[in-house]
Amino acid sequence: MFRERSVRIAAWICCGTLALFTVVPVLWIVATSFKTAAEINAWPPTFLPGAPTLENFTEILFHTDFPRYIFNTILVSAASTVCIMITSSIAGFVFAKYKFPFRNTIFMILLASATIPLEAYMIPVYVMVFKVHMLNTYAALIFPITIMTFGVFFMRQVIMGIPDELLEAARIDGASEIWIYLRIILNLSKSGLMAIGVFAFTQAWANFMWPLVVVSTGDMYTTELGLAVYQRAFFTEYGPIAAGAVISILPMMIVFVALRRHIMAGIATSGMKG
Repeated sequence: MFRERSVRIAAWICCGTLALFTVVPVLWIVATSFKTAAEINAWPPTFLPGAPTLENFTEILFHTDFPRYIFNTILVSAASTVCIMITSSIAGFVFAKYKFPFRNTIFMILLASATIPLEAYMIPVYVMVFKVHMLNTYAALIFPITIMTFGVFFMRQVIMGIPDELLEAARIDGASEIWIYLRIILNLSKSGLMAIGVFAFTQAWANFMWPLVVVSTGDMYTTELGLAVYQRAFFTEYGPIAAGAVISILPMMIVFVALRRHIMAGIATSGMKG
């Protein structure tokens, strides 16, 4: 009994410490966004703003093109999320419920590709985009993030939990494979699909390297590139950067809060076996 209680206390301490290291930087950014430039550069630094101001938010929203950057990021993230949800669900359905030659081998190769970062094959992808004249377009921003290897694996695990007997009954009744996918697979894997949607949206929203490579004009900047504008050659405007970071975090927080139940349900469902 004492040993179990000690382990539980130690676990709470570890989790609390990790949570503290995660939350404090976020709170510091939020507090900094309400500080004046003089207070931000003051020493010793203060955590809470002495004279809270909305000057940084006014500067970044009304005197810059940051609203355009937000629009670009929302458009790219939403399109990427829809594409990943479609490709992940279809591929997961195929790998979970269809038997064909070299299925496991192909799936293992697909999983192995998840260990390769975008930076490793960025040049070939850039050449492909350049050859079809897609540079500095929304299509170029969306193209590399239309498929997520983790999404295929995750949806395969979720769909494996759907009984094969249910699909066979639908086929006996004359249902087509497309009907089965749309009416049965998608309906019974909604939680997993919503979880993948959140992961995909977050990944696309925080993407920095690829937009930096394919975007050449300010009107196509995403929020990540837009925040980098405030890092000047000889100084950095921390106030507007903090305000922009707070604004850019809000959509992800809204998506997470709205779909948090689906995320937990999807993760739990992905451990089921058919």
